[in-house]
Amino acid sequence: MVAKLTFKGLRSHPLRFAMAAFAVLLGVSFVSGAFVLSDSLRKTFDGVFTEISKGIDTQVRSKLAFGDATAQRDPVPGDALERVRAVDGVAVASGTLFRNAPLVDKAGKAIKTTGAPTAGVDFGGESPLSGTKLLEGRAPKGDAEAVLDGATADRHDFRVGDPVTVVLDAGKRTFTIVGLIGQGGQRGFAGATIVGFDPAVAPTLLNTGGTYDTIDAKAAPGVSQKELATRVQAAIGTDLEAVTGDQVRKEASDAVGRIFSIFAKVLLGFAAVALFVSTFIINNTFRIIVGQRVRELALLRAVGASARQVRRMVVAEALVIGSVASVVGIAAGVGVAKGLVALFNAGGLGFPDSNTVLATRTVVIALAVGLGVTLLSALAPALRASRIPPVAAMRPELGFEGRNSIRRLVVGAAVTVIGGGLLGLGLFAQPGGTSGTIAFSALGAVALFLGAASLSATVAKRASLLIGAPFARMFRLPGELARQNAARAPRRTSATASALMIGLALVSTFSVVAASVKSTFEKTFERGVSADYVVSDDSFQGFSPDVATKVAAIPQVAAASALRFGTFRVNGDGKPVSGVDPATFGRLINVGMTEGSVEALASGGVLVHVDPVKDLGLKVGDTVTAVWQNGTETVLPVVGVFSDASLMGTNWIVSLDTMAKASATAQPRDALVAAKLKDGADPKAARAAIDALTADYPQVRIEDQAEYRQRQLGQINQLLVVVNGMLFLAVVIALLGIANTLALSVFERTRELGLLRAVGMSRRQLRRTVRWEAVIVALFGALLGVLIGTPLGAALSAALPSTFIDGVTLPGGQILALLVMALVAGIVAAIFPAWRASRMNVLEAIATE
Repeated sequence: MVAKLTFKGLRSHPLRFAMAAFAVLLGVSFVSGAFVLSDSLRKTFDGVFTEISKGIDTQVRSKLAFGDATAQRDPVPGDALERVRAVDGVAVASGTLFRNAPLVDKAGKAIKTTGAPTAGVDFGGESPLSGTKLLEGRAPKGDAEAVLDGATADRHDFRVGDPVTVVLDAGKRTFTIVGLIGQGGQRGFAGATIVGFDPAVAPTLLNTGGTYDTIDAKAAPGVSQKELATRVQAAIGTDLEAVTGDQVRKEASDAVGRIFSIFAKVLLGFAAVALFVSTFIINNTFRIIVGQRVRELALLRAVGASARQVRRMVVAEALVIGSVASVVGIAAGVGVAKGLVALFNAGGLGFPDSNTVLATRTVVIALAVGLGVTLLSALAPALRASRIPPVAAMRPELGFEGRNSIRRLVVGAAVTVIGGGLLGLGLFAQPGGTSGTIAFSALGAVALFLGAASLSATVAKRASLLIGAPFARMFRLPGELARQNAARAPRRTSATASALMIGLALVSTFSVVAASVKSTFEKTFERGVSADYVVSDDSFQGFSPDVATKVAAIPQVAAASALRFGTFRVNGDGKPVSGVDPATFGRLINVGMTEGSVEALASGGVLVHVDPVKDLGLKVGDTVTAVWQNGTETVLPVVGVFSDASLMGTNWIVSLDTMAKASATAQPRDALVAAKLKDGADPKAARAAIDALTADYPQVRIEDQAEYRQRQLGQINQLLVVVNGMLFLAVVIALLGIANTLALSVFERTRELGLLRAVGMSRRQLRRTVRWEAVIVALFGALLGVLIGTPLGAALSAALPSTFIDGVTLPGGQILALLVMALVAGIVAAIFPAWRASRMNVLEAIATE
């Protein structure tokens, strides 16, 4: 009987449940999409790396003293190749090159990627050691030919026979494309831009100094990878290491897995927000539906149905809705994954085409999440339905009794206080490190939102009357009816508004944080940057030190310094370190020296930020032993202490010479060059001279101080757009909730609306009534969101290190824009319910019981 009644109820009222199911679908689709994206790309990249290195049985490379196995290593001396080839059991061995080599498109502009390398390699044709395939043409011969990866050729309309310009350390060179290459069944190299040269001339073109990045070897028949690696290790000595091909592939796979796990976790975080919002919508939907079915459920009780059977019927309806929505959501997750790949590729990441992987784990988790959220949301309405007395079949108003508002107030206040305490504990005390901070902060935020949602029901009536007062004055009858409709069901209004509250609270939080970060950056930049020009590289690959030399040689330039980044280990912990020119850096960037001087770096010392000075108990004159990633140990005297690391991004600064000596065989790359003009220098002539560098180095970007500052602020804005764009999913679900609530409300008030039409209300007035009711609810939710999100943003800003934020800034304009957006969103959400209300038949509506 329960099953029959369940399906009959679903068939009778499909529209009531459709939007609740859609809210679940959206949340589940992001959960499944996150896993599908991560698993699909991970499998694809695993396949790519396996294909690339499937012929490698042993690889020789420089050792790393610490850090990730895939970190950049020092090159391998060229004479090691002959020693490897001489090892018994080596069938074939060759050195590999992978060096920075930006390309120029047909319009004369540098081809840029979003983080992926632009590299030059040696390519003499397909090899048993490499998975690189020749797609078209032939291998290059001599120093005037090159091959290009197929994906880059496709994107920039290069064909075999076309010229292509490559930026080498020695300057620009133009080559003829004689072939296109790919790897692992793909036309590209996982987003990288690759140009290949004849192995006989590649070392000269790429300025390798006779070194290789690695030496790869294939074993002779009957020799295992492990045995070959042992023999090769004995031949090359202790300065290098020989590892098996399986280890190389595993390290690459693990690195890819970590990257895509981060993608998945970020997406799952946004999906969790969407599901949290969905919970409010589904719960509200079931509450309304149960409220509208009081007579029906009471009649069931009157003819013998038990409270348990009624409860099971409502839960079964939720189970069916959750099941259908979850299954469809899993399928939609595949589309979400493909859409995200297309979005990332449009931004230049260059993800390869991947086969869709829908793992059993993804299906199980998505079903569990969808069903769990739906059943959890329907639990309270199901219990409520089971308590309907049979007498309510004749007097529906006896169906429910409102919960004591005092009890709700006390419970809501207690949950809010507990949530605020947990959030504060996570942000400021940070127990248990990063994991503890995230756990306490997340639990605190959830409790805070639940408490605020509970408290909002106690003020929803008065708030609705207050917010609706201007609409009543401006639009008279429609505005007054909208105001009263929102006020007479405060729990419904608060539940609907709470969903929007969460989305806008998070948007408000990130708006405050972003405004504070931007304000801090502007103040730091103004007091810390004296340079007139900055030369940088958008691809994050760095550029040749020759750029700094040429900038310093410009007659109008008084001082120039390159900025180079590296990593060393101090006191057992890896630390990022910056390399600068001691003679000029102090005139370009103010890092807030409290002791010592920047110029003292020339003696081979180190500048240390005040935080590690305090943590390690250091002072000027002490020494620290730095272990660089290649294992080189350098004893560095502390020659100064500085207080402002916000512009450098590191707490340790050494000279460029100190950094170069620690990794003398590595190909140095500068991240940027700062330059200051001489007093009285002609700015136009100086800019023209600096801009002329792009003729030789088109990959660099040259900006004056104002342009550089504005671009950095623009990057912060882009991040905010991305975050808010992801949070917009929660706002969309909240708007669906408003539309759903209004649609159900229209159904519930069919007779009332019919009577209003019968006594003279026009269709236009009826549409306005529904529309302004939606606006009142949306504004109520927006105000709650802003009132919660703004303090949250301030707390988060205060908890972040002063390196990022040194004060809280409230974005008044953005907060006002959120309120305006809520007004517009309310109007949009009311379009369908208002149209439906205005189209109902008056006589049929009046006759409705």
